[in-house]
Amino acid sequence: MFNKIARSIASKISLALVVVFVILAISYFIMSQRLNSIEQSVESTAEISNYALEILRISKDIVELQRDINVYGVSGSASIFDKIKENFLSVETRLNSIATVKVHPSEQIYVDSMLELIVRYKSNLTTFHKRHEIRINLLEQALPDTYFNAVDLLNGLNAVAMTPTEKHYSLELMNKWHTLHHDALLYLNKKDYSKRKSVENIFKELNNLNQPFNNNSFNATLAEVKNILDQYAKIFRQSIQANRNYLTLVNVVMSGDSIEFSSLADKLRESSLQRLSKIKKQSEKSINETELILSFLSIGVVCYLVLLAVFIQSHVSFALKRLTNSFSSFLEGDFSAPISDLERQDEIGKLALAADQFRHLSNALNDAKLEAESVSKVKSEFLANMSHEIRTPMNGILGMARQLEHTPLTEQQSDMLNIIQSSGDSLLVIINDILDLSKIEASKVELENTPVDLTRLLNELEQLFVYQASDKGIQLFVSKSVDEEVLFYADKTRLKQILMNLLGNAIKFTEIGSVSLNVYVQNLNNELVLSFSVSDTGIGISDDNIKDLFDAFSQADTSITRRFGGTGLGLTISSKLLKLMDAPLQVKSELGKGTQFYFDFKTQLAKHTDRLESVTDDIVAESDLSHLSMLVVEDNEINQIVIEALLKEFNITDITIASDGAQAIEECKFNSFDIVLMDMQMPVMGGEEATKHIRKMTNYVDTPIIALTANVLKEDRQRCFDSGMDDFVSKPVSFENLKVVLSKWSNKANTN
Repeated sequence: MFNKIARSIASKISLALVVVFVILAISYFIMSQRLNSIEQSVESTAEISNYALEILRISKDIVELQRDINVYGVSGSASIFDKIKENFLSVETRLNSIATVKVHPSEQIYVDSMLELIVRYKSNLTTFHKRHEIRINLLEQALPDTYFNAVDLLNGLNAVAMTPTEKHYSLELMNKWHTLHHDALLYLNKKDYSKRKSVENIFKELNNLNQPFNNNSFNATLAEVKNILDQYAKIFRQSIQANRNYLTLVNVVMSGDSIEFSSLADKLRESSLQRLSKIKKQSEKSINETELILSFLSIGVVCYLVLLAVFIQSHVSFALKRLTNSFSSFLEGDFSAPISDLERQDEIGKLALAADQFRHLSNALNDAKLEAESVSKVKSEFLANMSHEIRTPMNGILGMARQLEHTPLTEQQSDMLNIIQSSGDSLLVIINDILDLSKIEASKVELENTPVDLTRLLNELEQLFVYQASDKGIQLFVSKSVDEEVLFYADKTRLKQILMNLLGNAIKFTEIGSVSLNVYVQNLNNELVLSFSVSDTGIGISDDNIKDLFDAFSQADTSITRRFGGTGLGLTISSKLLKLMDAPLQVKSELGKGTQFYFDFKTQLAKHTDRLESVTDDIVAESDLSHLSMLVVEDNEINQIVIEALLKEFNITDITIASDGAQAIEECKFNSFDIVLMDMQMPVMGGEEATKHIRKMTNYVDTPIIALTANVLKEDRQRCFDSGMDDFVSKPVSFENLKVVLSKWSNKANTN
């Protein structure tokens, strides 16, 4: 087991990671303990801070309460007394709330003393209110009432006075009475202690009211004045005592309790702050110790990780880099690169052995690739040569057949000629299908993306197959789901080729009934979906044969080949092209009832209409080519005759024939031509080299040079354009194609 771990890099790294995990777990445990301690310190700090702050607020509220008591003593306002009771209730509630929490033993004595003061303050507050009421009743009701009663008696005394002496005496008494009451109020309300002696002196003077007068009414009223004076003196002394009791309670007892409460609050707050300072020091110590521990752990972990990184770098990374370099060399084709670490017993050693095995396999694959490339090259060259060699005589066969068609023929000869032309066309279709299949399998097909008019496309297909269907006695239906013009982006040539294959097969395998091409158009958020469907009422396909339907060179069964002919390439090519368009071809069929081929083509709406085709058709229909001077460069004598005959059909009579590129150059040196038709493969000098030489001539820089060749592959076209040619006509030469190209370039030839 230990040897297995020692040989495994993964086990070594896993063990190293376990050690890291253990260190991290220990660090987490230590940090958790320390953080709990710090958290408790923070909670205690917050609790003490709130505690001290609440005590300070209560102390301030007590001071404010005492101030409100003094204000109430002066104003006697009921709202102020309600405020006093409300504030006291708040202070009492908060202090009791503080007392209910866990208080530190060193601070409990202060809290208990404050609670005692609050209880006593509450009792004094009730007494204070009662004493204030007594004082107010004496000073503001009893004393003024007695005063005004005496004033009324003195006014009555003045009214019964008969003599001037009595009048003077009554007025003197009235004056002293006013002075007495004024000084008494100053003493009681304003604390003007100098007025008390004045009040006592007036009392003494007023007590001497025993002087008899001869006026009995006057004497009787004077006796009543003396009685009310005694009553006033009694109320005055009661007021002094009530005032003294009230002020002693407020200014001495309650004020002293307030001061004592503030003192206790300060001591309690000071004790809390001292405890807070102690907790802070303990927290700082704990944090410092935690930082020290973490520093040591961090240094240890960093050192460990550095050692681990060095191990991985030296033992793994460098080895992987060496293996990567070896693999890179292998991928670049250099299989002689050395492979290190083959002797190791771990994963690196296994990778090294795999690299060595990969080298052996790659050598074998490289040899197989070179062989496959050689085979593919031979195949491509064979197809190109086969196409060229077949198309060249085919051009002669079809060309001469066309010329023969314009000569007097018997009916039997005309039928034979039709068979020749039909056979030639069929052979040409087979050649084109084989080349298309070869290009698709070699991934050399590039789809174009040009605007396509759906209505025009469907009309062209209908015109191509309507007579073929009519000849077989079946109906052809072509329709789309919308009436308006639909323009979309696609490769028109390939799409048309697919639909032609499907329609051609449908008509071929239908004896009775109809063939229909339907297109359903869906516009989804600027994305166009065209659902194409080709249906027929033909022979149908069995379920067993559908699975092989799209294989090359296959048909449903051998009897179909014997009965209808064909290579079976049409559906294969159509299916492969539709896969490139991301629109897989699907099929539904019932034996004896018919078949439906369909696919969904996703594209975009075209923004501009491409009218080039219709314009070209107009040009072809109207162009007069009789004025053109033509140079035909062609080595095959039969093809020379065919091409010359085709040109004469366009009323072109100024025709010069050159058998190779060298002769063409000589002709161009001494003659002027409007258009040059140039073959590609010729003895002495080919068409590409000859075109390059002709383009160097001043008079032929812009002269249209058109390739006329049996080489029809895309790379062949590109070679023509690269050499300086302007257009391309493939062999066998079609009368219509040649007319379109000549009409297209005749305008340019006229302007040169």
